[in-house]
Amino acid sequence: MRFPANFLLLGLFVLPVIAPAQSGIAPAQTQVQLPAGSSHYLIYQGDKSVGSADRTVEVTPSGFAVTSQGKMSLSKFSYSFTNTQHLDHSLNLVSDQINGTVNGSPVTFSAHADSTGRQFQIEINAQGKQSQNTVDRHQHLVLLPDLDPAAYVLLVQIGLQSPPTSWVLIPKEQGLLVPTSYNRGSSVRGRLANAQVDVLHMTVTVGEQNPISVELYYGRDGGLLESDLPEQNFFVVRDGFKLIDRPKPTPPRGTAPPPPDGQQPQQQGAQPPNGAPQYPAPQNGYPQVQPQ
Repeated sequence: MRFPANFLLLGLFVLPVIAPAQSGIAPAQTQVQLPAGSSHYLIYQGDKSVGSADRTVEVTPSGFAVTSQGKMSLSKFSYSFTNTQHLDHSLNLVSDQINGTVNGSPVTFSAHADSTGRQFQIEINAQGKQSQNTVDRHQHLVLLPDLDPAAYVLLVQIGLQSPPTSWVLIPKEQGLLVPTSYNRGSSVRGRLANAQVDVLHMTVTVGEQNPISVELYYGRDGGLLESDLPEQNFFVVRDGFKLIDRPKPTPPRGTAPPPPDGQQPQQQGAQPPNGAPQYPAPQNGYPQVQPQ
């Protein structure tokens, strides 16, 4: 089953279970300090405000509970979402529940680790239809919905670990598992609550064919200040923050798959007008389990 063509469901994080020895995620991992608290963000398309979102991180005995919610309205597209995730102490995703509406129609997406810890069991309900799927459960994986600040908070934390292999799980279709790469840029300047602050910059490249970039701006404490999707012209900005000297983004390099017969190739990074951001789907099925 497929979600609407211009919709990427939303979500990310929270409460963890220690993976058993046979799990696909190694049981002995470094614990991560993810600061608790809440932040409010504004969503822009270009320089026009089109929505808002919030995220909250809570520390639990088994790891972290992360919740987020948001809404966006364009001339021909609208959605809202609530998202609850559970993560272990190493930021491994254990479970996620997303409830959303797309152009007024309800959509749900849930993922939870199975009893072996090696896979996610995924359930989707959209357009009145239910479907299930399983995908590999990787270390250094972030659930990446549309314009969800919680997801961008986690991308920053994973990027700071400089993992050799990393992934995102996109809540689209039946759950798309896509490789990512991280590149730290130079520090820039910004203002938060009318005070100048140092801002660190990181670029996340999502996918290998028709990749897109996510530009992350964060403080020295790892707190997310802004996330940009330059190819789609969307910006998620923390309330009270303004980036002073924005670096010019470099389009990600990748290989485009051949178009279907009779169709023109789509410009890399292009999106339907008045639609949500589009992330690439793997062209050769789901990736195999990678050693971490």
